[in-house]
Amino acid sequence: MLYFKNYPRCKALIFLFLFTLSASQVKAQQQITPLKSMIGKIDDYNTKLPSEKLFLQFDKPYYAVGDTIWFKGYLTNSILKYSALSSRLYVDLVNDSNRVVKHFVFPVSFGLSWGNIELNESIAREGAYTIRAYTNWMRNFDENTLFYQSFYVSGLSANSWIINTRSTLNNDQVKADLKFTGLDQKPLGGQDLELKLVNGKKTLLKNSAVTAADGTLNINFTVPVNTPLRNLAMVASVKKDNKKSAWIPLNINRPQDVDIQFMPESGPLIASLPAQVGFKSIGEDGRGINVKGIVTDNENNTVGQFESLHAGMGVFNMAPQPGKTYTAQITLPDGTIKTVKLPAIKKSGTLLKIRNSFNTDTLHISVLASEDIISPGLEYHIIGESRGVVCYGASFKLNKQFLNLSVPKSLFPTGVAHFTIINSSNQPVNERLAFINNDDNLKIDIKTASSQFSPRDSIPLHITVNDQDGQPIMGSFSIAVTDDAQIKNGTADRKNILTDLLLTSDLNGYVEDPEFYLEKSALSWKALDALLLTQGWVGYNWKYIINGAPAAQYAPEPDYAINGKVTNLLNKPVSNSKILLLATGRYHFIKDTITNTEGKFSFHKIPAADSTKYVLQARNAGGRTINAGITVNEVPALNTNIPFDIIPAPWYVNADTTLLNYVKNNSAYHDELERRKYGGHLLREVNIKDKTEIKGSQNLNGTGNSDQVITEADIEKVGKASLLDLIQQKVTSFHSGYVHKGTDLEFFLKDKRVRFVIDGIDLDRYYEPFSATPNEHYEYQKQTLDYLTASDILGIEVMYSSRYNSAYNTQNLSLDEQLAVDPTGPRGSSIAYLEITTRSGNGPFTRTATGIYIYKPVPFTMSKQFYRPRYLVKNTTHSFTDLRSTIHWQPSIVTDKNGQATVSFYAADKPTTYTIIMEGSDLNGKIGYQTKKITIAPATK
Repeated sequence: MLYFKNYPRCKALIFLFLFTLSASQVKAQQQITPLKSMIGKIDDYNTKLPSEKLFLQFDKPYYAVGDTIWFKGYLTNSILKYSALSSRLYVDLVNDSNRVVKHFVFPVSFGLSWGNIELNESIAREGAYTIRAYTNWMRNFDENTLFYQSFYVSGLSANSWIINTRSTLNNDQVKADLKFTGLDQKPLGGQDLELKLVNGKKTLLKNSAVTAADGTLNINFTVPVNTPLRNLAMVASVKKDNKKSAWIPLNINRPQDVDIQFMPESGPLIASLPAQVGFKSIGEDGRGINVKGIVTDNENNTVGQFESLHAGMGVFNMAPQPGKTYTAQITLPDGTIKTVKLPAIKKSGTLLKIRNSFNTDTLHISVLASEDIISPGLEYHIIGESRGVVCYGASFKLNKQFLNLSVPKSLFPTGVAHFTIINSSNQPVNERLAFINNDDNLKIDIKTASSQFSPRDSIPLHITVNDQDGQPIMGSFSIAVTDDAQIKNGTADRKNILTDLLLTSDLNGYVEDPEFYLEKSALSWKALDALLLTQGWVGYNWKYIINGAPAAQYAPEPDYAINGKVTNLLNKPVSNSKILLLATGRYHFIKDTITNTEGKFSFHKIPAADSTKYVLQARNAGGRTINAGITVNEVPALNTNIPFDIIPAPWYVNADTTLLNYVKNNSAYHDELERRKYGGHLLREVNIKDKTEIKGSQNLNGTGNSDQVITEADIEKVGKASLLDLIQQKVTSFHSGYVHKGTDLEFFLKDKRVRFVIDGIDLDRYYEPFSATPNEHYEYQKQTLDYLTASDILGIEVMYSSRYNSAYNTQNLSLDEQLAVDPTGPRGSSIAYLEITTRSGNGPFTRTATGIYIYKPVPFTMSKQFYRPRYLVKNTTHSFTDLRSTIHWQPSIVTDKNGQATVSFYAADKPTTYTIIMEGSDLNGKIGYQTKKITIAPATK
């Protein structure tokens, strides 16, 4: 009896198997109800907690101080359509001490985001870094579901060292052979060095040594007992110049500390049931170590042999017997033998075995059971899930010891399929992963007019994208072109949009060399199955499926919103309060809303801005500010450590020619950029008069652009004083007086009335005349000026002349006020401004100010334009050498209805080859990746 159900992007087949020695008749509705119930719970779970996947393409795999990281982000849901849950992408730059050096926010639209991170000296120094990217919604799931990319940032000086090193370990005795050379590859002999053996931040040993004439240095030392070797390194520095030093990792592994794990297929080893066992061996540096060995029983009989397929992983078969114990004898690369006990054998249970052959269209699934659990009355279910959708389901009864199923791979989309056996108590008892490759990823074709070009040639790329049926695809793509002489793309951590979204995002932990597993070879296919046996799965929690998922802790952000709450003095919610939102700065707008019964409010569809402050004001029905507190819900910082500790090696240790070329050329290239414009022409020298700038100033003319600047140094000379005292002492021609021989006092600057703008917020905007009391406006301003102290202030900028106050008039005055130029006209007709910058940046009101709150979100980082030279005239003689490592970066390629697009760029100056990497998505479930090589030949004379 068959039962079909359609799921998005996944053909689902759900039916019941009765594997009995004689057929029995059972009503169909009774047979499928438990299975339907379980699938319904899975659907409910995925609806309540839909997952997101994220991939970032970078322009290259490593960088240097002063360089710029260019990236494009692809944010999808579980079925690889664009995610509508998030409009903000959070990106952390994390150093090798697990400290967030810089936190960025980038806007996301239709699942796409792109931007750049400048690695200037204020945030980056030489060392290892990790990019961690995520949305707020992704924080509800396992930290392994976030995106991570590690790389090394190099620095360079004229006297940099190049160090070749080889380290060996024998019974805690380390022998390190080093050779020091300069950038010119000449040996650095006679270097008087101070040496420190360190483990992380802890210094273990100190010594000194002098390099031989050929630059070599041989060091022998004993590693202290129980010292982990993962972060063991030598720090070498010149005695007379401690600033010149190098961190040299010592990549050694103790045999006893090599981590070797054995993981039987789908669960524990079951006595008398044939088993496939996956294994994984990892060194102390977190990377795989290839091993081989044998398995023996407690009578020393050899029952199995094994050898790694890739990155320390492999599989072998064995038949565990009752009452036996098993031990693996592992041979490490250096010949050392290590023994590890295999997991204990259970007396009874079930196994789920999957045979997933390379060139077949069917999964062969077997369920095996020990004799003691065979029962005609107990019903089991097998469920196959992929991309958050149930694609296959069957119910069966174990009336004998084995059950064989043939499942078409076409039922599943390309990617990781997760199979689970659930017993009659609704408990999962076996789980197994399989990879499905339907060869249905986007087909990207990159054509050039020639396979060979000359330096500074314009190189057009003609792009065509089709689906597996040859139909044209409209989609969004990004492309990076790099110089092979400087950038080595085939690194051990190479990955792409296919490996991330189809494979590693569904697995636990760090996956070494993920691109290898999607190569179309028999070896990579076997290694992929070993990876799935050993790496685990990041997916739903069966406890939550069966009992119900908890509420999400972190909210989705489908648009940029400001949410908060209004409370009274007793911390009780204030309902039906009008909330006014004023955006200051470049994007000036006003919104309002009403609090609900819980005192909560929301403003949605706030435009993305790179630097905007928001003033929130709570008012009553009469429009007056109420005595209440306002709080805003802010996304808390992510403070967890990177879940894996794979530290890229420094560029100068065992550097190959490609990396060395990059580091040497990068410094010269960036120096050249400082002096040149597009087309290679020199920038004219401009003498810029120094101006005094106030850090954090919101001056609409740009910091320092004013008629007078009161600096922090000027303020310090005033000592303890109020802000009003400070202004009276330091601002030229500031005074108070009566308005046109009237009775109202006002503050003046010469003949112009003064408005005070504090951290970009006009104090007068919140002035509400209450009565006809004389000097009411003057007292309102004076109250704030007396409340703030000189020590609260970083600087004051005076805007008196029309050159500087016109921008303020446009933002702060009504049209009628701007047109009123007669000094005897309406209030505000002749205005001067004081832009006051406070240390807190919170404006004229503190956080607990009555009914007013200043909200300063982390600003969006807006993408800049990638530098593209344009060589318009052929000329074999150039005034400079183009040394770009990233030849071209374009994140915004969109194919048309014919699946086509054209991209062009100019070659640099050196004969070499370029690697073109293009990745992208149709935003509707299909993704693609393609590479191409082109040659730049020497210029002909």
